[in-house]
Amino acid sequence: MLDWGMDFFTDQDDGRGDILDVEVVRERVDDTFLTARMLDGLVEDEFAINRRAFRRAVGVQEVVAHVRRHPEIYTVGDRVDDLDHAFRSVVFEVSLRLQISEDEVRRTLCTVETAQESLPLMWERAEDGFAAMRFVDAAVGAALRLRAPVGATPEQQEYATGAIALIDRASAEWVLHLSLPAFRRRLKVLADRLDPEPAAQRHGRGMADRRVVLEEAEDGMSWIMALVPTVKAVAIKRRLTSTAKHLQKDKREQRTRDQLRADLFTDWLCGVGTSTAVKTTVFVTVPVGLLSGGSPTDSASEGTVAPGGVPFASGEARNPVTSLGWAQLVGHGPIDPLTARQAFLDAPAFRRVITDPVRGVVLDMDRRTYRPTTAQRDWLVLQYGTCARDGCTRLALDADLDHERMWARGGRTDVGNLRPLCPADHARNHRTRFHLRSRPDRTVQVTSPTGFHTTDPPPF
Repeated sequence: MLDWGMDFFTDQDDGRGDILDVEVVRERVDDTFLTARMLDGLVEDEFAINRRAFRRAVGVQEVVAHVRRHPEIYTVGDRVDDLDHAFRSVVFEVSLRLQISEDEVRRTLCTVETAQESLPLMWERAEDGFAAMRFVDAAVGAALRLRAPVGATPEQQEYATGAIALIDRASAEWVLHLSLPAFRRRLKVLADRLDPEPAAQRHGRGMADRRVVLEEAEDGMSWIMALVPTVKAVAIKRRLTSTAKHLQKDKREQRTRDQLRADLFTDWLCGVGTSTAVKTTVFVTVPVGLLSGGSPTDSASEGTVAPGGVPFASGEARNPVTSLGWAQLVGHGPIDPLTARQAFLDAPAFRRVITDPVRGVVLDMDRRTYRPTTAQRDWLVLQYGTCARDGCTRLALDADLDHERMWARGGRTDVGNLRPLCPADHARNHRTRFHLRSRPDRTVQVTSPTGFHTTDPPPF
């Protein structure tokens, strides 16, 4: 007979320990059962979310397929590239309505079409709610890697079909048990084993995707990342570390090793101290009050611009932050006063810009010719920062200057009739049935052929 019962139920204080402890045990059992039910509810919710994501993905594919059959919904003529413009247009409208990027819409289309064609088992898991779309994305990536090349022989086609079928069977099994990181690791190992392409050729294919990415962070900081060969990445890190260690030998050096590596990385890329130091145009607005030691809220109607180096100006009207006197990296957001003053001191030259302190518009820059002046472009970059269209974050520095009222229809080339539109929005405005209308505050509203209107939130 087991003897744990007496110890478990004994209470020497009042002689009622067996009753009290039984109630405690019952409460614990009830709490455990309740927790289990709550966790089961989370799983059920996850299945429901997966099924809804599946239906949304299929819905995106269906609306795009409909527009491909009827490109006249978005296009204005019968030109050869109307079908392409119609596809770009529907992708754009889906992105506006769902508040996601156009790239995400295209990825969704690729996932749906590839999974339906090549991964039927995995697609069934997604339809039933057992597979989230991010698992399907990973499986599609492996399948696309193994598809037969253009002009493949029948043997290559047969091998590719068999390899993708194996990916499908394995994915449909693993998705029931593995987390997403573990799922991706297993897929990578399996795809590596099945890929008939030599490793050297796969590396060459990866080299074609090398690029640099800028991602804004908090507090005026950003991440700059580069996809490069691993050998070079390791060498870069080792050189940074070795140089940082050497600098730390100086007793006056107060920076941490991480800070030193970041500073060295920046200086080396910018060519600081060399004859090839970078010379580019970066617009920064600096209120005069900051240059004289005033507070960020001091208003100013004058500023400076350094052409060919780092331009500066103040009184920027469209952005509510800079209109209050904050310094701003145009197109990215406000910067701290110390950085603004240092940027001004580092500028090789500057040009004064006078603005109306009430309306915030630049004076005496009208033109009656078609092509805008450099001064007009500079002012519009400072005023807008980014493409004028609602929600677009592409820099105005790289945008086209669009005449709101067309030049051929009597529109003048002055700042009141010009607006920066990124090349995609500029083409969309003239080649499709989208209508881009400037509001009184110069933001640009988009109206789609289906009646959808974008909105711009009020300034904060």
